[in-house]
Amino acid sequence: MEVLELRERIEEASTEEEVERMRAENDARIAECVRALEEAFREDDLRAAKRLAVRLRYWVNVEDVLREWEKGKPVVLEHKE
Repeated sequence: MEVLELRERIEEASTEEEVERMRAENDARIAECVRALEEAFREDDLRAAKRLAVRLRYWVNVEDVLREWEKGKPVVLEHKE
């Protein structure tokens, strides 16, 4: 759900400044996800690590879309393996 809402925000963005704010927010999400993933591995919680790895992949995909953003260009978020 969170990714879908962000996709809509990216589509509606009209300035580089808006996109830059979303990049900063997404960078924070990635950092938090990496921290949680490290913790899951430290605790040998492979179920949580798997869930977090998938979540991290979504945020990295968002990062790619934000990097390639152009006003008016369609937003395509793909879950890449």
